[in-house]
Amino acid sequence: MLDGQPTVFLACSDQFKAQVAIPVREALAACGVRGIIVSEEPLLPWTPSDPDSKVNSYLDASDAFVALCTPDNRLDDGIVECRQNVVLEIQRAFDRPGLSRRVQVVKAPDVTLPSDINPTYDRLDIDNPGPAVDAIVNQLRAWRVLASAPNAAPAAAEDPATVDDLIQGLGLGDYDNATLRAYALMRVESRESQKTVVARLVRFLRGSQPDNKDTLIAGSVLESISQLDPSLVPIEAIEELAGSADYSTRSIAATLLWDRAKVAPADVPLGLLGRLALPAREDWYVQAPAMAAAKQLLLHRRAARIVFDVLAASDDSDDRHAVASALLDVARVDPTAVPSDLADRLARDEERLVMMKATEVLAVLRDADDEQKDSRSPFGL
Repeated sequence: MLDGQPTVFLACSDQFKAQVAIPVREALAACGVRGIIVSEEPLLPWTPSDPDSKVNSYLDASDAFVALCTPDNRLDDGIVECRQNVVLEIQRAFDRPGLSRRVQVVKAPDVTLPSDINPTYDRLDIDNPGPAVDAIVNQLRAWRVLASAPNAAPAAAEDPATVDDLIQGLGLGDYDNATLRAYALMRVESRESQKTVVARLVRFLRGSQPDNKDTLIAGSVLESISQLDPSLVPIEAIEELAGSADYSTRSIAATLLWDRAKVAPADVPLGLLGRLALPAREDWYVQAPAMAAAKQLLLHRRAARIVFDVLAASDDSDDRHAVASALLDVARVDPTAVPSDLADRLARDEERLVMMKATEVLAVLRDADDEQKDSRSPFGL
């Protein structure tokens, strides 16, 4: 498709371009179809200037292929052939999955094609191409090339999808189908409708659900929407979920922050994250994704260490041990992202398990520092 129009590649010879190809192109234009005569077209953007690349780019952009086989060469033995470029373009069309089932040959009666590409064909009268155009249009309709453009703006739905529409038939852990459902919603409904759906999901999750299963399934759909388009789920919605008395809903908020930390680290409010990243006090299903988000952020935002600094000062050794474990995970990915002073402080912790875990962190940092020194020149450069 080109410029929003169904596009048909017209393979033809220069000899009969004015007599056959251009009238066919004009007749197709009257039906809303763009006919491509390569010699008449400019280079497509980002296409090399050699002839093969130009032909290939227009073949790739076309929805169907029509070969106009005209009597170009008459051999000594009486055999009539079309130009070789038409034969080569037929072969290229058959080699493309998008075109191989949409190749139509329109041939003058006396033209002979090579035996290896001798397909069925429609008749072409070079003095009266009108009937051939009718055959081409009928074939394009059969192939649905003349159907509505697939990338046309979707009509606004009469009513945005309900929560029941989105979760019906989904099971726990059915993330692939939740993503497919979210993607279908985003392809069909307008952006305003998508925002309405997100608001409905948030209200549903904040309400008292008789079945925790429905909460988790609705949450998986909301998470899928956020992964496909984070801007549809505002921070205010995540904060609303984070304030729920239901741990399942808070876990959804934590997961949304984790996803946001991967794609937009600067957009994660550290204070909101800190309400959920509480290893000693929060449910595991809440604090685990929240801590994962904090680790992800530490790789990109130095300020994210505040989450770990506060936990490292906790009276509960579980909090301090969780910080040491998190720093070890980060050190194994990027040692330069680990605040060494924090690791050093935890390595002197009164709790033996915390001290041992932090000592592992320092060992990883030392090894990384040694490797860096080994790679320097004798002059320290």
